[in-house]
Amino acid sequence: MRFAAMLSGLVLLCGLANAQQKGKDKKEPDKNLEPFQGTWKVVRAEFDGKEPKDKAPGEVRFTFKGDRLIVREGLKGDDDGKFAVNTKRKPTEIDLISSKGERIPGIYKFEDDGKLTLSFAKGKVAVRPKTFDTKKTMAGLLVLEKLKE
Repeated sequence: MRFAAMLSGLVLLCGLANAQQKGKDKKEPDKNLEPFQGTWKVVRAEFDGKEPKDKAPGEVRFTFKGDRLIVREGLKGDDDGKFAVNTKRKPTEIDLISSKGERIPGIYKFEDDGKLTLSFAKGKVAVRPKTFDTKKTMAGLLVLEKLKE
């Protein structure tokens, strides 16, 4: 009888522990990601201090959903990846992670007019930019404008 009571108490405790753990596993949405949410179009692009002449930047769309990032470039299709931010660093950091797992380190800022400016590293040995100036660097710069939904 004592064994049965002890066993049922142990089962009850294990059930409570599992329920508490499941509650901890639920991730609350990161409030730092909220300003990104929605679809943005590229209104300006810059590499090595110059705007590219071969492509209109407005063809590129960034859609942020939670921590997901979908990049659409014209008719080429989508690249479905993720993004993460670190607001404790100055300038604030962003990592774009492609569907293939490639990590692109960058920095970002929200402008007073609501635009989002991203500066990111290019190349195989990508180093996170420290400023938004791309002259004589291996960095690119994108200015995004949020689309009305």
